[in-house]
Amino acid sequence: MKRPLTATLAVVAIAVASLAACGGGSSTTGTPASAATSPTATAGGATSSPVAVDGAEVFAQNCAGCHGGAGAGGRGPDITGKSDTAAVEDQVRNGGTSMPAFGETLSDEQIAAVGEYVTTRL
Repeated sequence: MKRPLTATLAVVAIAVASLAACGGGSSTTGTPASAATSPTATAGGATSSPVAVDGAEVFAQNCAGCHGGAGAGGRGPDITGKSDTAAVEDQVRNGGTSMPAFGETLSDEQIAAVGEYVTTRL
């Protein structure tokens, strides 16, 4: 069963908000984020070349509702300046504080892509 888009956005926004409370550090603003990839299954069950997951798109669809389009905050905290990608991914996946977990909502590739986006582009 799919969740309504607003519920998904709220969950991601809360997840990202909690990330802001957990980390800190400098930002590498202006550095392009690496895209996470996911293999695509072919008719024979084999995988073809990877399909890029756009971290900016994942962020816009799931996080910006609370953190704002630039990550500077809103209903959720300012998450700009995060530098620990693994910590961001962990926060998104497992939640914490007032942020819900997104491990059941987003794929590992989406979590990796949004973690890279938050730490390198915001």
